[in-house]
Amino acid sequence: MKTPQQIVWLALVPLALALTTAGALAQVDQRTIAQQLLDQDNVAARNKALDMAQTVGAQNASPELRAALMTTLAREGQRHAERYEAGRRGEELEPMADPEFIARVSRVVIELQDPQTIPALTGALATGIQVPRALARFGEQAAPAVLRTVADPDGWYDAVGGGLITLRFMVEGAATRPLSSGVRDQIRRVAKERLTGKQHFTILWRAIDLASVLKDAELTRIVETIASDANEVAARGVDDPEVVELTQKRAADLIAGKAPLPRP
Repeated sequence: MKTPQQIVWLALVPLALALTTAGALAQVDQRTIAQQLLDQDNVAARNKALDMAQTVGAQNASPELRAALMTTLAREGQRHAERYEAGRRGEELEPMADPEFIARVSRVVIELQDPQTIPALTGALATGIQVPRALARFGEQAAPAVLRTVADPDGWYDAVGGGLITLRFMVEGAATRPLSSGVRDQIRRVAKERLTGKQHFTILWRAIDLASVLKDAELTRIVETIASDANEVAARGVDDPEVVELTQKRAADLIAGKAPLPRP
């Protein structure tokens, strides 16, 4: 006759085996998802794998799946950057099979909330406001990678603009995520670089926004000259009269104390 303890043990064995099997299957499934994510030739399978990765969730993602997500985002960022470079050289570009994929995978990578995602996210700065917000939440830890993007003289203007937004968010969030004096100096330096010389007008706008929150006397004087003198705007490569007017209004509004948009 079995003891009560033996009865309980025998009842638990099938459950333990089932849980072990389920756990093993989950790991195998995640390995499959990771492999499909890295398959750049099968767009449909890759999109399905991304949906499955999102279903798995950041909390349950295995190291292999997390690494595959980061690698996938880094590859997509590089692919978009190379297209920008080719376009700037005047090359004819073939349509991308899935141009929105980078934005989708970036959202999943953001959910990982892992500092290891900083390089991949930095490569996706041109994809929308969610990436600057995510990078800014890492604070100073993300500053070096973002500063490199902003300082690149040949950088894609959308990526540079995203980097300037990220730096502004970092400055505005310094009360909870402090920035060292050295990093603040670097931010001030790249802001000045982007406020002077020939710039795409969107970069100039984002640099004006950043200058407005840095509260630096020299940068404030530069913004004031932009607000008061249309020739100063033209000297920075902006020649469309409507854009010149919008640039001056933006500078004047910020000098008057209006908060730059988007907000952190």
